[in-house]
Amino acid sequence: MNAKGTTDRGASERDRAQCRILVVDDDLATAEEVVEAAHLLGYLCNYALDAATALRMIAEDDTIGIVVTDVQMPGMTGLSLLDELASRFASQRPLVTLVITGFGSIDVAVAAMRNEAADFLTKPVSREDLAAALRRAMRKWLRLCGERSIAALSASLQGTMSEAGPLASAASLPPIDDAELLKITRKLVRMREQRGQFLDAALFSDPMWDILLDLTSARLEQKTVPVSSVCQAAGVPMSTALRQIRSLVDMGLIRRWPDPLDRRRDLLAINDEAMDAMRQYLTYLRDRIGV
Repeated sequence: MNAKGTTDRGASERDRAQCRILVVDDDLATAEEVVEAAHLLGYLCNYALDAATALRMIAEDDTIGIVVTDVQMPGMTGLSLLDELASRFASQRPLVTLVITGFGSIDVAVAAMRNEAADFLTKPVSREDLAAALRRAMRKWLRLCGERSIAALSASLQGTMSEAGPLASAASLPPIDDAELLKITRKLVRMREQRGQFLDAALFSDPMWDILLDLTSARLEQKTVPVSSVCQAAGVPMSTALRQIRSLVDMGLIRRWPDPLDRRRDLLAINDEAMDAMRQYLTYLRDRIGV
């Protein structure tokens, strides 16, 4: 850990689909205690000793997605920090906030929730309570990321079609049925497999995309698929595939449920909004680049 409580594990951060956590507390001992607990739980975590430093760190580091703040701090309070975060960053990126205070009251809790804090914890916070709060915060962050990903893809496709002129607008695109979409999806899968014959496949490892392609094919064939099959299609170790599946579930892009005919396994399917985005993307590929 360096002077700001940072661990040197950035290389694995993207693989785990995790964001960094920033702890804001004017008491150094408390800040370091929360950071250490977060590290032991497997999270990437920094700390700041005042709100001004926290705002600067968040502005400079877009991997910070969860902020855990004390309420009573000199200068800018934790509640004022929440208001600043909402004003400055809400439109730019997902940011989930938690409040920890030694002066718990209904008024403070209500004020924190009005500022969209995801959780309110009272000191001393047990490791179990902190772990549960961080799990909830991470799920919310992943869900917000998923919603933004779908919105960004839809906006990008609409913008690209608009730039191409009226003939490429959504209303004028030639109709495309599920059978043709399935052919395009399978062709994309084959292209990715063939690329591995010429270049090291590890250079282009993208298990989330492979999982979405596999589930898109299954949806077009009106099938649900077991988790084990999707993991195999991802072309990565089982532990990595399972981690990516959990992230996609938390992001709201896919759903997972027990197989009613075989309780030993779970089934997966792509959600409606994600499927709509994939349909737009596949249609765009067909009409713009002839896939």
